Amino acid sequence: MSSRRDINILQIDFDTNPETASTLPSTTYYDHHWFELEKRHIFRQSWRCVGHVNDIPDDGDYLTVSIVDHPVFVLRCEDGSIRAFHNVCKHRAHPLFTESRGRLKSKLITCPYHAWAYDRSGLLHSAPHCESIRGFDKSAIQLDALKVESIMGFIFVNHNLDADPLAPQISPGVERLTRRLPDLENFHLAESVTFDIAANWKNVGDNLLECYHCQPAHRAFVDLVDMDTYSVEASGIWSWQGGICRTENSAYNLPAGLTESEREFVTFYVWPDVAFILFPGSRAIASFVFGATATESTHQVFSVYTPDGELDQTSREIYRYFSEVLGPEDVALVENVQKGLHSTSYHRGRFFVDPARSYYSEHAVHQLHGLVFDHLRNFIPGS
Repeated sequence: MSSRRDINILQIDFDTNPETASTLPSTTYYDHHWFELEKRHIFRQSWRCVGHVNDIPDDGDYLTVSIVDHPVFVLRCEDGSIRAFHNVCKHRAHPLFTESRGRLKSKLITCPYHAWAYDRSGLLHSAPHCESIRGFDKSAIQLDALKVESIMGFIFVNHNLDADPLAPQISPGVERLTRRLPDLENFHLAESVTFDIAANWKNVGDNLLECYHCQPAHRAFVDLVDMDTYSVEASGIWSWQGGICRTENSAYNLPAGLTESEREFVTFYVWPDVAFILFPGSRAIASFVFGATATESTHQVFSVYTPDGELDQTSREIYRYFSEVLGPEDVALVENVQKGLHSTSYHRGRFFVDPARSYYSEHAVHQLHGLVFDHLRNFIPGS
């Protein structure tokens, strides 16, 4: 007899109409075989935001990240270009960089294990005693590169060198955001907070992409944002949600005299695991990366960027509100959901999507589930 897990994976279907659809099966949030499919066919095929160009402003500056279990590094080169490579030496797989960021001490990238050294193009430059090794050809050894794109000053990388460019796919959202903040490429990191969450990455994304839970779970947020003005739009691989904020509220107070458009809260989501957030009253932008680290764990990083890399009073209040109130509220919600997903009494839940696409509509969550299903459908036996 098939297990419940086998039934969910082998017989999965997905309704493309959000108004009549149900979620992906609960199994997809904790099944290790499913997560292996996601690693291969989502995270190794999709664009991932890894930082901002001003995180590595000068020649030789680098930063490192892991895309699930694949370490990569991003490097500023002498000509000003940005390159990305797998952060693994070709000799014995030791990471070339072990710090989260830093600067090269020479023009070469040198492995700390056996001192194999690569140039900025990834070619092996030298390996101690290699001249005595039979058949050793330095010119045949090169670091594996990743595709790189910079959008609004944010750096995106992709394992798939044949991937379609990201910018055209998300241009409507980028244009809206840059109308608000046209000089984002000149912003600098001001503050960052991380949450290691005991939940699947989709669970975190589900929570991000709907505000049906806002009234019962985020009292300060619904005091900040007028839910009657809140709307959600989903298209392609991006979505846009937001509403108009009240000047005086229990989350943080906005400066007086702002126009209605200047009081708009915005979340701009880009598949698969990043969103850009504008809290009104400040010229700050936040990146929200919810990177999967294992089947039921997610490393969430909330980074605030400002024109000068400093937080003004309003920005500091925004950062405090997210890091001490809104963020922990959401972490508790998704960790509790993750526990509930293991229950034998739960299989799939109905999306709440109304024709008006009002503030409580979950069609952006349906979009996320649809993208997951589309990326994996050819690799699910029996689908």
